[in-house]
Amino acid sequence: MKKHLVSSLLVACTILPAFALAPTSGLKSGETVSAFHPTHVTGPLKGSDSCPPCTYGVLPQVQVWVNGDNAENIAAIAKTLNDAVAANKSKKLQAFFIVLTDKANQAKTAELIKSVNAKAGSDNVHMAWLLKNDKAISDYKVNTGADVKNTIMLYKNRKITDNMVNLKADKSGLGSLQAAIGKITA
Repeated sequence: MKKHLVSSLLVACTILPAFALAPTSGLKSGETVSAFHPTHVTGPLKGSDSCPPCTYGVLPQVQVWVNGDNAENIAAIAKTLNDAVAANKSKKLQAFFIVLTDKANQAKTAELIKSVNAKAGSDNVHMAWLLKNDKAISDYKVNTGADVKNTIMLYKNRKITDNMVNLKADKSGLGSLQAAIGKITA
């Protein structure tokens, strides 16, 4: 019995740190999105600082907050979202990328956004940047730590339905994203 207890404790001690290390970021299921004003570089709102939730209200929406993710991963997610927006045109699905930056790198970030947009062919996706010190970061509970590369929030009727952190744009990750999109467009 004592041996079983010791081995159970050892297993628990190795499993718990793995859960504790998983970063959290973004609004959770049931929480409400709020207004914010990113600078749109591409997509239907290009050249404006229109608020995504204000502009598209209760429609199904996906926000991808990017905090240092690599261009290839961003482009693969953007392509998937572009295809989902096109496939769900009747549902009026909207998708947004909000790339976090600082004042010194605004122009560089805008160029990155244009490059990713061209690579992904994501004309249906809104791509914008937002300063890292904007109030929206705390309003949306976005973790800007180095261990968080992206935060994805899906919502309908302004209520979060799904939240994903550090989505890897592989078959499994994109499959999870597509399943979550299916829930808000059903």
